[in-house]
Amino acid sequence: MIFAATVVVGLLLKRGGPKVAELGVDIQLSQERNPVVNFLSLAIHYGLGPVGALSLLVLICLGLLLLRRSVVPVYAFGWVVGIGWLAAEVVKRLVSRIRPPADAVQALIHEHGMDSFPSGHTAFAVALAWAFVLVVAHTRRARVWAMAAGVVFVAVVAFSRLYLGVHYPSDVIASVFISSAAILLWLPVWNNFIAPRLSAEPRTSVPGPGGTDGAERNISGTGIWPTMPISSRAKTAGTTTGPLPSKRQR
Repeated sequence: MIFAATVVVGLLLKRGGPKVAELGVDIQLSQERNPVVNFLSLAIHYGLGPVGALSLLVLICLGLLLLRRSVVPVYAFGWVVGIGWLAAEVVKRLVSRIRPPADAVQALIHEHGMDSFPSGHTAFAVALAWAFVLVVAHTRRARVWAMAAGVVFVAVVAFSRLYLGVHYPSDVIASVFISSAAILLWLPVWNNFIAPRLSAEPRTSVPGPGGTDGAERNISGTGIWPTMPISSRAKTAGTTTGPLPSKRQR
């Protein structure tokens, strides 16, 4: 629903043409540029472009393979980033919103395509942040730190896109919703269909009272938090259901 609603908003924004308020943000940023921020914004532009982003993803996956000694987290990380990034590219084609007028915003990068909504750079940053939270971090504390760092990273990338004059504010905001919605929609697919086929762990039987199998759980070590599949079938013996007995019955 979030994904569909964001696409509809993009189509409505395209039909209405450039918004004065949004264009005003880009114009204001263009009047407050300095060499340091120019350099950093351009570095982000090229570093997270198609070639740079793909190279970064490959390097991270190689590092993850060396650390985890398993291809499963590498697959998971790559799928999370790929789904979030690809979703933005699909919506770009669906909406086909024109970029901000380069002359009005004094754009440092001249892009004239009909692919303004959403921002691909920001979508990649969102997907990368999600991948670290969902795949790399394994403790609550680690996920909190990963989320905090991810928010800062996404905010910096989003700001750079506005600063360069190549996107509207709604473009970068939409990237967060588009990429996040696509990833969250994909997680059950990984956890329920892909991960079980990659996992070599057998079904684990948890003993109950008296040595009987109180519960049988299929615990997959390849699932991605927070929708890791844990299916259980409780087998309770010697108990009855119904209201608790009263004091007189006791």
